[in-house]
Formats: sequence, structure tokens, C-alpha cells
Amino acid sequence: MRNIGQLAAGALLVLALSACTGGTPDPPGTPASGAAVNLETGTDVGNGRPAVSHDGLMVRRRVVIAVHPTPEADLASLRSQLDRAAAERGITLSDVSPDVLDEAVLEQLDPGLTVSLPPERTREDAGALTDRAFGRVGSFTGVDSVHIGSVLVHDLQFAVPSSDPASLAAAIETEGILADALGNYTTSMDSGTLGVAYTGPLLSDALVESVRAGMARDAGVEPGDVKLNPRSTSGEGVDLSREPAPESGESKASPGHQGGH
Repeated sequence: MRNIGQLAAGALLVLALSACTGGTPDPPGTPASGAAVNLETGTDVGNGRPAVSHDGLMVRRRVVIAVHPTPEADLASLRSQLDRAAAERGITLSDVSPDVLDEAVLEQLDPGLTVSLPPERTREDAGALTDRAFGRVGSFTGVDSVHIGSVLVHDLQFAVPSSDPASLAAAIETEGILADALGNYTTSMDSGTLGVAYTGPLLSDALVESVRAGMARDAGVEPGDVKLNPRSTSGEGVDLSREPAPESGESKASPGHQGGH
């Protein structure tokens, strides 16, 4: 089952980071990342939510499009089709890990391409975009099915004090701490500070602290010196204590667009 694989991968990653940083791994049974939407039940949280206290403006809802391609599909071409349709509507799509999706959806869909829409965009926007890009009922060549859903993502900004942010960024990239733990991330440099921005699957508290400790070690500072804030202080965040509990169950996927229209 994918759930078991995610648990094992998360435990190994946190243990590996802890060996370098002295961090504390997750309690048994706590995945390193997860969170998703279960469109069949109408809830906004899937089966893999980790233990997270960094919420509020650090957690956001995003509408995502997940494409299950046919075996002969050219993923670059499919992404280009989406980007062109999005540009016509003034929408910029962002890459996002498929792990933001509910595990039942992942097992059914196995997306080869997953993108997120900007914060203010809706499922209706995503539906119109995919209809324009691929045609209704997945009729575009190379597309087996398309899933549209609302998911929860972490939207985080780490700030690491450093006298040489460029060298610190290179060292972190070489060591692979962020690539292993976060996957996609972006860096920015200011006078005396390296910024690391992340938007993706929810991260457990233990994994966040292990990442902070790893970056602090490379910077020669204490983990508490690595600040963690929301990427944006505007808009609406999510109080995870008010979210419905993760539910189990299967999501039935079929050819064509799912969940959006």
C-alpha cells in the first residue's frame, strides 16, 4: 500500500536528518508528509495528515490539477497545453508534488503531472482550463484522465542568518538537505540572510525542526536562529484543529475529468 511506503520513507528521512543534526524523529506511525482532499466524501483532508502545529497562514488551500497520461504521452507537451490555456486566462500554474493528493486518489490516478493554481482560483477555473487544454472527458491525445481537487499545502518561508548567503545556498544544495526533505523549493538572498520558500505537502513538526537544524549547522548558527514564517501574511490560512479528521476509503477514478466538473 502507498500509505505504508510513505510512512517508511518519512521515518528513514527524519532518521537520516537526525543523525546529522541531533533532531528528534517522528513518533512511530507519523508520516513525514501528506494532506489531501477526498472528493468522494467532500472533506478537505486526506488519509496522510502528519502531526502539524505550524498552521494558520502557513497552511493554505490550493486547487490542483493532476493528469494521468497515456503510456505514449509527452509530459512536456501536456504541460505546455496547460500553460497556454492558463495564460489565456491570466493564470500562472506552479509545480506541486502529487503527494498533496489523497492517497486513494494517488492509487487510482497515478498522476504524471500535477500543478497548482494561484490562491484565489477555484475548481471552476481549473475545470475551464483543462477543458480548454485537453477537451472534455480527457479527449486530448496523451491524456487518460484528469483529476481536479482542493488540497492543503504548507506555505513556508525559512530565513537563515549568514554572512555569505550564496555560499550557504550552495552548501545546502550540495548536501541535499532541502532536496531530500522538501523536494521543490526556491531560495532568495538578502543582506545577511538566505531565504528558503516552500509550498507543498504538509510537513510534520519533527521534519520541519530537522530541516531547521540541518540548515543551521551549515550556517554555523543555532536551530532557533532559523526563522520560520508564512510565505505571505495576506489571504486566508487554515486552522488544522478545525479541519475534519482524515477519512479512509477508496476514491473511484474513471476516464475523463474528476472532481472539478
